[in-house]
Amino acid sequence: MKVLVVDDNTIVRMGLRRVLEQVRDVEEVEEAADGVEAIEVARSFDPDIVLLDVRMPRMGGLEALPSLAGNASVIMMTSDDGAETIASAMKAGAKGYLIHGHLGVGEVAAAIAACSGGGTVLGPGVAEKLTLQVAAVEAEPRPNPLAGRLTEREAEVLGAAARGMSNKDIAEEQFLSARTVKNYINSAYVKLGVHSRAEAILLWREAEGS
Repeated sequence: MKVLVVDDNTIVRMGLRRVLEQVRDVEEVEEAADGVEAIEVARSFDPDIVLLDVRMPRMGGLEALPSLAGNASVIMMTSDDGAETIASAMKAGAKGYLIHGHLGVGEVAAAIAACSGGGTVLGPGVAEKLTLQVAAVEAEPRPNPLAGRLTEREAEVLGAAARGMSNKDIAEEQFLSARTVKNYINSAYVKLGVHSRAEAILLWREAEGS
């Protein structure tokens, strides 16, 4: 098995090389100092596994990942434990994500074995952060599809009405006069092709559920 180590820190590369020399299935190891060099080396070396850092000069790991993941199993091996970075890496094709400081020969060997066999490996704490990141994204409110047909203020007012608020309540919440609120709602009627508050609210709620 051939492994390409990609990290801008020479000491980190040397340390990983020493670890890899103790992994039974690893036969050859090459190094690269950034994403640009990694892509160049990968063309001739044709690695089975790439151990890839995230933050590097010229080209970082996330930028190089799509090119490297086409022909090799890429394991992110970095000190960056940010949830967004982890999610971006896995979405871009990484097969694993390990954090420096939790890596010994056993952990690296197990990660390589899992990824070369088609599996995925996540280091301690990584799976939890990834789960929380996915949950946070899913929890973000989606814009109502009808909002694009209205002005921002019309959408805000109609959305509040759809939540059951009266014109008076909407006016107080949005620092408007009750007459202005009514004008915004009437304007929304025309743009949405409805003729009553009930129709507008029903249409808005149906769109939110789509």
